[in-house]
Amino acid sequence: MIEGLSVSDISSYLAATGWVRQPEGWRGAAVWVHDGDHEVLVPGADGLADGPRRLREIVALLAKVEGRAAEDVASDIGSPMVDVQWYRTPIVPADGQFGLVEAVTALNSAQTALSAAARAALTGPRPVFDGAAPKPVRDLLARVRVGPIVPAADLLTVRVPLQEEGDGEPPLARRTLTLLQRAALLMREAGAEVRRTGDISVFDGIVRDGVSADLCAALARFAGPDPGAGFEVGFRWARALPSAVPARTVVFDAGSGPLLRRVAHRLRRLHREGASVTGLIGALFDNGGEDRFRVHVRGRVTTGDGEPRGSIWVRLPDEAAYDVAVDAHRNRTPVRAAGTLMDVNGRRELIATSFGKVVDDRFEES
Repeated sequence: MIEGLSVSDISSYLAATGWVRQPEGWRGAAVWVHDGDHEVLVPGADGLADGPRRLREIVALLAKVEGRAAEDVASDIGSPMVDVQWYRTPIVPADGQFGLVEAVTALNSAQTALSAAARAALTGPRPVFDGAAPKPVRDLLARVRVGPIVPAADLLTVRVPLQEEGDGEPPLARRTLTLLQRAALLMREAGAEVRRTGDISVFDGIVRDGVSADLCAALARFAGPDPGAGFEVGFRWARALPSAVPARTVVFDAGSGPLLRRVAHRLRRLHREGASVTGLIGALFDNGGEDRFRVHVRGRVTTGDGEPRGSIWVRLPDEAAYDVAVDAHRNRTPVRAAGTLMDVNGRRELIATSFGKVVDDRFEES
């Protein structure tokens, strides 16, 4: 891997990781320094006689500075358009020798987590993702690479190539990992809340952020069979496509595995209690405090158990959705909301994960 690196790869990586090129060179080589403590000489061109040796020395120093394996650093240097996700987990041993069951579990879990996040990014959040993944998600997963597997590190590294989509949006791969990082952060916070209060329903409110039964079950498997073990999920963004969202490492405490398995079971049950409503907004409610962004929709309600209903209170996901509701109410425009039925303060409500105006001239008020 090191032999395939170019001077351009090395230089762009140094610039992206905090190294500073000095105005003065040395015998044709560029001088780069890091925090005044480290210095490297980058050859002036590819193909020089001592070029491979210089590159090995540079990668070795970078690995020491970053506290990572040289193979991992070299892979990042040679992949400027690849986002990276990694797991530090009990099922990935430090000696690099996977057991067959652990290897299959780790790879399947990584694939499931990426698939769940990609589907949420592409088609919107769901408590559970049924059926086959859409083609863009399958194509993304087909491009993903794993490794290198480094004997000295207890890491599973997942590399997700980015493809420009030409519509001004970030690539699906970047949207997927950004959503996955945020979902992991919220899951960790929700887990801490459950430990304080014992109320697992706190996870219901973060389904709209991409948390699903699929994602919870996948991450739970990284805790391994020991219920007391924790694990970490880390992210690095491709240097050729910087992100305004800082890359983070999310540490799940001991006991997170059993909790996430419970959450996955709960979200699957709630999925069976899903519903949607199409109709006109009859009332809006926002008290500016904890009880916010509710609307009463009169129309046709469809539920998983066929429960008939002509109207229902809908709790919207955010202020932007509430603004849409205000405009729809003002102009008597029909709306459609989908989500999960829940009992809130003794009243059955639809907790919406999707909401919008209906562009269907055939709609008639019930």
